[in-house]
Order: sequence, then structure tokens, then C-alpha cells
Amino acid sequence: MRVLVLGCGNIGRFIARHLHERGHEVVSVDVRGGDCPGMVKGDVESVDVKSADLAVGALPGPAAYKAAERVLERGVDLIDVSYMPEDALSLHDVAKRSGARYIPDAGVAPGLSNMLVGRLISEIPKLEEIKIYVGGVPRTPVGPLGYSITWSPYDLIEEYTRPARIVRRGRVESVDPLSDVELVDTPLGKMEAFYTDGLRTLLKTSKVPNMFEKTLRWPGHVERVRLLRDLGLMSDEAVEGVRPRQVLAALLSRLRFQVPDVVYMKVAGESPDERITYEVVVEPSGEWSAMQRATGLTAASLITAIKDLDPGATPPEAIGLSNKLMPRVLAYLKQNGIGINVEKVTRSVL
Repeated sequence: MRVLVLGCGNIGRFIARHLHERGHEVVSVDVRGGDCPGMVKGDVESVDVKSADLAVGALPGPAAYKAAERVLERGVDLIDVSYMPEDALSLHDVAKRSGARYIPDAGVAPGLSNMLVGRLISEIPKLEEIKIYVGGVPRTPVGPLGYSITWSPYDLIEEYTRPARIVRRGRVESVDPLSDVELVDTPLGKMEAFYTDGLRTLLKTSKVPNMFEKTLRWPGHVERVRLLRDLGLMSDEAVEGVRPRQVLAALLSRLRFQVPDVVYMKVAGESPDERITYEVVVEPSGEWSAMQRATGLTAASLITAIKDLDPGATPPEAIGLSNKLMPRVLAYLKQNGIGINVEKVTRSVL
């Protein structure tokens, strides 16, 4: 298969190399160039999009929507891991008109988290609550933030500044990210958990009355990041000709420490009678970080499903609901070293 990979950053490079090693003909495009198979320095207009059988998007959020629109207009199927600020489902009609299939939010969270929510919806009658906890962190705290950069610093800043949408008692609420901090026990140790805007397509597709996503970091991280935000260093408004967000993103990009990272995710669903919890721990392997593997392998796993979808946008939770497609995704992940543990608890009255 001829695959066009948009973006050759941390995640795009893994995806391009992974698919190339599995026999796909890969063309990569990035305005900065990079060490990716079939590299073309430029934007999406620099390549013959129509010659591709499939595209995989791994661009920073601000550039992702327009690039996705260009690919879909040309009738090419697209799997996109980008954390774009726009509503990705608004591209449904664009894709449907051209006959393209589109899976947005196809990384680890949102992405795999949504698919696991889809499984919970299919398995638990009268599902009342969904809780998603997810974090990619160094194995031990490191650096001034207790954190090491493993993905786009611009998207990381978005995670700390974009209002987080949660569902409470059936109503969508917008809350301050970095708020409602709680300490959570994980297999890695105690971690801070705070709201982030990860539900995304679930806000439109799910009727579960209570849902939230929280990001996990080592204790102390939230206080330090909140200080940076409150000082205005995450603002995109120019100050004396300088945009603080650009400067901060450049500084954050230097926080790449030579320490192993780990990705941990817990997705739990509960009704009055039953609770099911999925847990995922992803470790680094060889030259690849845990975050690269968790995000990139989730995107690659969806290649097993996309050709069976109808034209238009399909959110990842719809794949989780499918007894035909989700087993393919899980099998691909397992074959590549990502297993998902499940715990089921049933309540009954004696």
C-alpha cells in the first residue's frame, strides 16, 4: 500500500518507519524535512496526494485541520492522530462527498481511549460513568517540570490551556484545565490527575451521563505548569513583538531527557450493577519511546479497519463498538507488544 505520512516529528517519524518496515511504500511530507522514509520537504500541496492509497496525519494541531481537509477533498482515506482545536467531525461531509474514509483523534488519548469507551458502552447496560486517566511520563521525575517532552510542545501547551469539556449529569460543562487535581494510585506510583480536553468526539456520540478525562503527571507538576500559564507564558498574544507561547514551546522542546518514558492509561466504566476497567502500560522499545509506540501503533492498527468503513468521518469509539473491527485493532496492538488488561466486577444482592 502507498501511504502518505503528514508530519515527520516525534510521532510521524515512528509511524513512517513502522509502516515502511512492514512493506508499505511510504511518502513523508514535512515543512521542516526530517529523517523519514520517502521524505519530501514541503506541505501537503507539495505531493501528489491522489497517488496515495491512504494518508496518516501526525501534524501539530494548528496545522492539522486544513491539511486533513486537503487530503479528504482528494478522496484519500485518512487516519489522523493530530490534536487539532477544530471539530474534526465537521469534515464528515467533505469526506463523504469525495468517498474518503476519515478516522480523527486516532492516537492513544483521544484514540485508543475512545475505542475502549466504545467497548464499555457495548458491554455495560445502563452505563452511568466513564473515567479516563492517561499519562505519558518519564519513568522517574526529571528536569524542572518532572517531565520529558515526547510529542509536540505546541500540543502540550494546548493541553494545559484549552478548556476541558466534561459531562456531568448529562450536561457538557467547560472547566479549567489543570483543575480538580487529585492523587491517583497507578502501577507507577502515586500521580497527579487533572482535567484535560480529551473526550472530544465522545461529547457528540455518547449518551453516558457522566464522563471525564484526566491527564496524569508526577506530583508537583501541576503547580509548576500553572505558574507558567498564570504568568502569561502560554499566551499567543504578542508582548513587545514576541509571542510568549512560541518562546515557551521552543524552551519546552529542549526538555528531552535521556530517560525511559512510560505510558499508562486506565479507562473505567460503571453502572449500578457492574464495573469494567481497562488498563494499558506501554514501555519504550529500542530507539522508540513509549509515547511514540502507543500513539503510532494505535494509528497503524486502524489500517486494519478503515477500508471497511463507510465514506465520511468515523470517530474511534464507533470502531470500539464493532465486534468485527475492534478485535483486529486489539490483535494488531498485541502483536506489536501492547496488551490491554481488563478487570470486571459484578455487584449483586444476596
